[in-house]
Amino acid sequence: MNAYPKDIIPALKNVCTKLEKRKYGKPPTLPPDEELHVLLDTAFHASFLTEEGRRTGFRILYVSFETMIKEIDKHSDNRWRIINFDTPRPYSVSELNRLAPAAELTHLMICVSNSSQNNRKSSLEIWGLLDVGENWWKFVHNETHSGMSPPNYFAITSMNAGELSISAAGDVLTTLKGGKLVYPKDTAIWDGSICDFLQTARNKLYQSVITALGTKSWDEEGQDDDYPYRFYNFFIERILFYVREKSHGGTLIIVPDYVSKDDTRLTDRLNLKYPCSYDYAWEMMTSCLVNERKYFDLHFPLWDAKLEITQNNFQEYHMLSSKRDDLDEAIGDAARAIASMTSVDGAVVLTDKLKVLGFGAEVLAISPSLKEVKIEVRSKTIQRIPIESFGTRHRSAFRFCSSFEEAVIFVVSQDGGVKAIKRVCKEVVLWPDINTGAMGL
Repeated sequence: MNAYPKDIIPALKNVCTKLEKRKYGKPPTLPPDEELHVLLDTAFHASFLTEEGRRTGFRILYVSFETMIKEIDKHSDNRWRIINFDTPRPYSVSELNRLAPAAELTHLMICVSNSSQNNRKSSLEIWGLLDVGENWWKFVHNETHSGMSPPNYFAITSMNAGELSISAAGDVLTTLKGGKLVYPKDTAIWDGSICDFLQTARNKLYQSVITALGTKSWDEEGQDDDYPYRFYNFFIERILFYVREKSHGGTLIIVPDYVSKDDTRLTDRLNLKYPCSYDYAWEMMTSCLVNERKYFDLHFPLWDAKLEITQNNFQEYHMLSSKRDDLDEAIGDAARAIASMTSVDGAVVLTDKLKVLGFGAEVLAISPSLKEVKIEVRSKTIQRIPIESFGTRHRSAFRFCSSFEEAVIFVVSQDGGVKAIKRVCKEVVLWPDINTGAMGL
């Protein structure tokens, strides 16, 4: 059964009721039902339009000008900046379409409020834009170490036709996508069979870092000792984000590091159109983590005045800080380089130590017995779908995983959806929409 904007309202209320019990991060105050319906319905129809031949995403924030001024006055760090229109514009499909190109969704939100005390449809207006900066966008996509979340008010984000993501303070509450309501969940990279498959590489990265540091652990106090493991996952997610950003779709095949491009386990199953060697990410990740540890080993004693600020300490701190920025940029470049290889038809093949073996791969594997895939969902209901229900890119991934258990495949659709595929025991399992819940973005 397909879901529509009106179906978001009861689902949203249910989510907010549950969130009221949280100690921190209370849900936003929702608009009245009639007003909420207009907000959602207008945004939904605007998501299908294009401006000068290209589809433009947008982010809507439901808050009055007066409330936003008070919110900004609470802070002294200039975290948000208002672009106030001299004359408010009507909240309509056409107006959203005209504003969207200027309101770049990475850092600007279209501000909407009710201009009167009643809930008439005509009362909704766009009074301006809110510049929240790009640091939150960069933070949720692992491009920076910290970020300032958007204000805790009802927000609607649309990045694709027919897709609405409802959030507050950057946390997704629910999403309408593909005619279905989906809810935030951990990605397959962080839990389950795919996480287990990648654990060997994460362990190697951790060991590589502490060997270079000459220590027994990353954080000897044990407060953040799993950061190197998370750092590995961040890099995988970053590649997938950059593929999504290109809007052409793509496929990543990850195999164990002991598999070479000439290994028959690969050559019997796929044809690498562009075999190559791109092996920079692992060394850069190790260097980045080593530098990060050295940086904070000096930063906190200096900050807490437990270490004297000498010329040598200052110079070393400055060098570590500068190197930190350079390595962050280099890691981002490496992730973009790998993502760019998906622009060629075919899959990118890389090892779990992030060495690219080639791209433009055509899957040759066949699996006559493979008739359906198991859908991994959080409910107890087991779903199995015939492989004929999927497109060529997905069917190729199913066949490869079916014939080679020691592999994980990520498939990015043109609409930005990301799926993960792996054979688990005798079944090929599909994790749908693993990017769901990307903090309102």
